[in-house]
Amino acid sequence: MKIKVFLFFTLSLFFGFANAQNKCNCTETLQKIISKIETEYPGFDVKTKDKLLYNNVKENALKSSAESKTDDNCLEILKNYTGFFKDRHIWVLPNGNSAPQIANHISSKNISKALNINLEKFKKVVQNQKNSFEGIWKDDSYEIGIKRLNEKESVGFIIKADPKFWKPNEVKFRLFVDGTYEYYMQDHSSQKGTYKMIDNSLLYFDDIRSAFTKSFPQSVLNEEEIEDRINEINGFYIKKLTPKSTIIKMQYFSYMFVNTIEKMIEKNKNLLENSEFLIIDVRDNGGGTDNAYQKILPYLVTNSIRNVGVEYLASPTLISTTENYMQGLKKDSIKNKSEIIDLEKRIEILKANRGKYVNYNQNKANISSISPAVKSPSQIVVLANNHTGSAAENFLLNAKQSKKVKLLGIPSSGVLDYANAMFFDYGCNNYKLLMPTYRSFRLPNYPIDNIGVQPDVYLDESVEDWVKFAVDYLEN
Repeated sequence: MKIKVFLFFTLSLFFGFANAQNKCNCTETLQKIISKIETEYPGFDVKTKDKLLYNNVKENALKSSAESKTDDNCLEILKNYTGFFKDRHIWVLPNGNSAPQIANHISSKNISKALNINLEKFKKVVQNQKNSFEGIWKDDSYEIGIKRLNEKESVGFIIKADPKFWKPNEVKFRLFVDGTYEYYMQDHSSQKGTYKMIDNSLLYFDDIRSAFTKSFPQSVLNEEEIEDRINEINGFYIKKLTPKSTIIKMQYFSYMFVNTIEKMIEKNKNLLENSEFLIIDVRDNGGGTDNAYQKILPYLVTNSIRNVGVEYLASPTLISTTENYMQGLKKDSIKNKSEIIDLEKRIEILKANRGKYVNYNQNKANISSISPAVKSPSQIVVLANNHTGSAAENFLLNAKQSKKVKLLGIPSSGVLDYANAMFFDYGCNNYKLLMPTYRSFRLPNYPIDNIGVQPDVYLDESVEDWVKFAVDYLEN
């Protein structure tokens, strides 16, 4: 199905999208956002059939914007206007691209002064400390020393990092005994949250999803164990629950986790093939890309899968963003040759139909013939809740078509009718505007937005342990 390539490719462009250089007042910002939505939002005509109601909402928003005195108040006005459309693929959020002033976030005492640490002496001290988290830690970008300052606080200091942003011995993060942290980003702004220390070998920062592994003294966990622990923290694992039943948890379908999911499935191929029953847990999975779940489909299918297609609004933003994405692919034109050719065709179609809706493959429905796994579970349960959304809901629609799959839980989030969201440049840089770029051919007969995908078996509030319920449902 062709839309898989595009469903969420824009993730990599979200924060790289060209920003306007104009700082607008609240009324100017609102007026330009209104203009952008009225001309480039695929759901506008359907959502504004009651013109009297819509115009009243718009006029009240404009009146309030003229009286707005603060950025926070303006943001609330913008959100109230976009909230009229009841589409959770439309967001307005502060523009955080500009680097904040350090003084606004943390005191100079915390970060401007480097620690007075002799690295060689530090290494000698920590080398003889067993079962301690003090030592040298690494991730893809940093080499960090962690030193205990006192009973309540430890610090991570820079050993190696990009010299444009960091100097040796500067504090990168602070760890507090209550499990909280203060982490300094590349621009030295402060982020706070909670951390996990696992076997004094793996340090994981929740919220920012950053992980460091101990390199000196040597970690007690090997590389594979560390990868498995990080995956499990992120919500990705496959476990045998009983002699008959296995569970696979997929917390996100974001593009950054596609490889994680594919490796996890391949690694556990034997377990999946030899489990009589399978539980797939996509609760709280807010979506991402359809590419993320392709490798699990062979274990589900009993027949071909029918997907209803989509049509894109050929807006200036979609055209320019597609062109920018294609230019990025051309950095490795040999590897990305087929995708570049496909995008060139799409751009040609978009430019020939500016302001109109286009269906790239001319089919309103697509039939996918997926080869079933040689061996697979006989019965499968998918767990979903009201935080299962977007591409994860598309997964539910695919799974429901199998004769051996049942959906258990409550209705999903309901955010799928208008999708493939990207940031739209509307002429002001105070706030970012995120909007979908296509609408589904399911409309108007089979809407999902604000309704959700319905379960086959509804789990009411009396069911506290959904996994246990699923095991009993499958095995008894």
